[in-house]
Amino acid sequence: MIILILSGGKSRRMGRDKSSILRPDGGRQLDHLLELAREISSEIIVSTNDPTLNLPEGVTALPDAVPGEGPLAALASLAARSNDSALVIGGDLFLLDSPTLHHLVEHHDPTAAATCYANRIDARPEPLCTIYSAPSLAAASHALASGERCARHFLEALAPQILTLPNATALDNANTPDELAECFAKLQHGVTLKTLNVLYFAKLREARGLDEERVASLACTPAGLYAELRFRHRLPLDIDSLRVARNGDFTTWDQLLVDGDELVFIPPVAGG
Repeated sequence: MIILILSGGKSRRMGRDKSSILRPDGGRQLDHLLELAREISSEIIVSTNDPTLNLPEGVTALPDAVPGEGPLAALASLAARSNDSALVIGGDLFLLDSPTLHHLVEHHDPTAAATCYANRIDARPEPLCTIYSAPSLAAASHALASGERCARHFLEALAPQILTLPNATALDNANTPDELAECFAKLQHGVTLKTLNVLYFAKLREARGLDEERVASLACTPAGLYAELRFRHRLPLDIDSLRVARNGDFTTWDQLLVDGDELVFIPPVAGG
């Protein structure tokens, strides 16, 4: 089985190359993923359009045949190179661990078009920690040609085998500095279930349809909590447009949460 690590994105929201980010232990994110991949297979390919990316000996770079088209372009490029199945790993999975990958491989159904995990919040399939069969990889080019750009829609159309994550937060990704801080907080402080009280105002109250609620969350920071709530309830505002208060006082987005905290996400004042 081939391991394909996706490192071809432009990381506009992060503002820097995610594969080169240093983790709390001082290691590079890409090297962390390569170490995990080596436990599964000796054939490792990194999808990248960056000719300056420093790859270790024995790891192959694979440019996208159609740059800028996202993960499906990487799948199509791999299909043009190989007739083997592949375990595809997103480069922004800072919490991915060895047990999660081994569980996926051990429970993989070789007769299925794909084997993946369910997202811990909405239970839909996660496309960027998935084993794709060779025919499914080949189908990516046809999906691109038909206008499909969403990797999750593509995966759902394959009717994949869907597993439950053994480590609930292992596929929490990071696309922004706030999300990265949340991932690093989980790595450094661990993950515990917290019961939190959340108050909504203005546009968020309209979108949520209520003033407040008690929520169970695995988040470590207000940024992580808002990311969970926004994903679950399709809240309309970016975190950059909000302020946050914790237990009655304004706080930073990377402040550590404790069980029982009250959080208020405050939208901008209309006309302000």
